[in-house]
Amino acid sequence: MSDRYSDTTGESAVGHAESGQRDLDHDATTDRAIFEEARDRLEIAVESESENRWAAKADLEFCEGAQWDKQPYTTAEAMNQPEMTINLTDALVRRVVNNMKQQRPRGKAHPVGDGANVEKAQLINGIGRHVEYRSDAGVAYDWGGEMAVKIGWGFWRLIEEWASPSSMAKELRICPIFNTFSVYMDPAARMPTGQDADWVLITFKMKRTEYKRLYPKRALIAFNDTGKSDDKEWEDREEIRLAEYFRIREKAEKLYLLRGPDGTEYTRYESEMPSDEGLKASKTEIVDERESSRRTVEWFLLNGTKIVDRNDLPGQWIPVIRCQGNAVDIDGRIKRRGMVRVMQDPARMVNYGETAKIKRLGISSQAKWLMAEGMDEGHEEWSDSNNSANPVLKYKPVMVPNALGGELPLPPPQLLPPAQVEAGFSEFVAGMRTNLLFVAGMMHDPGMDDQQGTIVSGRALKRRERQSDQSHFQYYDNQVLAIAHTWRIMLEWIPHTYSEQRMQRIIQEDGTPAMVKINDGKGIQGAIAEIKNDLSVGRYDVVMDTGPGYETRREEGAEALISLLSIQPLASIVAQVGADLVFRSLDHPYMQELADRIAAQTPEGLKKLMADMPAQARSVIEALVKQNDALKQQLQAHESGLAKEQLREHGENKRAELKAGVDVFLEGMKHGHETQMAEREGAQLVAESQNGQ
Repeated sequence: MSDRYSDTTGESAVGHAESGQRDLDHDATTDRAIFEEARDRLEIAVESESENRWAAKADLEFCEGAQWDKQPYTTAEAMNQPEMTINLTDALVRRVVNNMKQQRPRGKAHPVGDGANVEKAQLINGIGRHVEYRSDAGVAYDWGGEMAVKIGWGFWRLIEEWASPSSMAKELRICPIFNTFSVYMDPAARMPTGQDADWVLITFKMKRTEYKRLYPKRALIAFNDTGKSDDKEWEDREEIRLAEYFRIREKAEKLYLLRGPDGTEYTRYESEMPSDEGLKASKTEIVDERESSRRTVEWFLLNGTKIVDRNDLPGQWIPVIRCQGNAVDIDGRIKRRGMVRVMQDPARMVNYGETAKIKRLGISSQAKWLMAEGMDEGHEEWSDSNNSANPVLKYKPVMVPNALGGELPLPPPQLLPPAQVEAGFSEFVAGMRTNLLFVAGMMHDPGMDDQQGTIVSGRALKRRERQSDQSHFQYYDNQVLAIAHTWRIMLEWIPHTYSEQRMQRIIQEDGTPAMVKINDGKGIQGAIAEIKNDLSVGRYDVVMDTGPGYETRREEGAEALISLLSIQPLASIVAQVGADLVFRSLDHPYMQELADRIAAQTPEGLKKLMADMPAQARSVIEALVKQNDALKQQLQAHESGLAKEQLREHGENKRAELKAGVDVFLEGMKHGHETQMAEREGAQLVAESQNGQ
């Protein structure tokens, strides 16, 4: 054991506990000391984060429309004037958030060592996607990212639970934390994901009936996270407020290097070591050992006075993940914010300008009449002539003397033209909108600088969108880091949660489910010789896959495959070995069924289709395939023999034809030779007879 956790340390901690004081130099060990440690750390978090929390709540209120600050020199309410709220802030925030949702990153496990391999990494990836699927992890990822954009930080967490009330198997779940202000994280944690936090507190409410069912011997005393004993907001007649306290402890423990029968080397802590009989049975030997330390995660459930429940969690990180927005360290204090805070003043100026313009338009829209004094005497309809639909307006003529000593009537009342809104109002509001877009990082908003009727190229629009995305890339990048840390925690929890032999659903990369048997031990003479899909062996790391999701890439792949079919040399190759992939990439009814039928005609496709079948069905199909292959070979042999026989007969026929031709030729030659001999003999007889005469 290290000095930190020596017996002297334990005696010191006990002595401080007995004296009513907590030893601040060491981790608490007794229940009372642990409770006091949690309360002390809560006060540290409240004091350190109070400014950030106050500003964050104001950001949320502003984004939801409370954008008038009620100051005497800025508010219009005191003068009974309208307070117009043009909530451009929420629209601009929503654009960033929705863009993050469209390209949600995906985690992947890569083998590193200690017996890890690519096949097992693919299995772990399938389990990770299964956890995300059953958890609706997108809700947690999106909410944490949205809070990071709005106020500067958000949270989600990983928990272990029973698969169902009637199941004995456990599953993992990724849960959103909707109330960001219920989490109090170690202020010393500087990493964006909070992976370097040594402690975290989460307050929540539980039904009183549920509390008594789970902890019947514990008092109903609510946990107060404000430090005020008279704050009644935290409990009511139906619910009681509790707190979860996570902390990291490092304990000294010996580390062993083991070598398996296949030569694979991996490490195990002393508490994880199998017995000597187990080492012999599995033919595993100890190669090396050294003194080391092990990080352990401890979890406590607290009520108002004591620890209600406790447990040790797997892994080395607290399963609470932070998704960060913007953060800067100023004199040792972290200032956190989202994109709303810097947009408040420009947004208020837009509201002020729009309100002033509405006020000016309201005044100018009132019809004004120019008339001589006394013309409206006895005619009250003139007082509301600008609001009524009275078709007739009567007035009293007013006479004035003229130069000839007589009287002349004055002209009737004249309607004055309404006052025009000054150009300065429109220019002011347009300027404030421009300032707001520049502050929001959307200075090249599509259509902002375009004249009416101007055609803007698609390339220019994409360039503007790219510049806008670059202004907010830190939010997406931090979300990628947070999801990657979530997968690292899952990689440590998966061997613990999925430790027994069972049929486990996995989600493949294309989104299709498959059932795989994990931790499948095959015994030989009472000893475990091999464990198939052993999740406890191997060390893995996380690599993030960003950009378009599988569906988008599938559509792009379908277009590429179809385009290849137009190239004749490549079309024949695709049709022979990958016709099923073309149909599988098409998102239409019956395409998958058609692809399966085509895939069954190839050995590779048939093997893939048989992977999810029961062993008995696979054996039957394999026997049929072997029988079919044998029949094919017989047919090929028969066809080959038939071809040889046909070739032999063809040769004999050709030889007979050639021989007949030669015979005819020779017969002709022979007949010609006999003719020549007869002619010669006849000529000789003629000559002899002539000489005798």
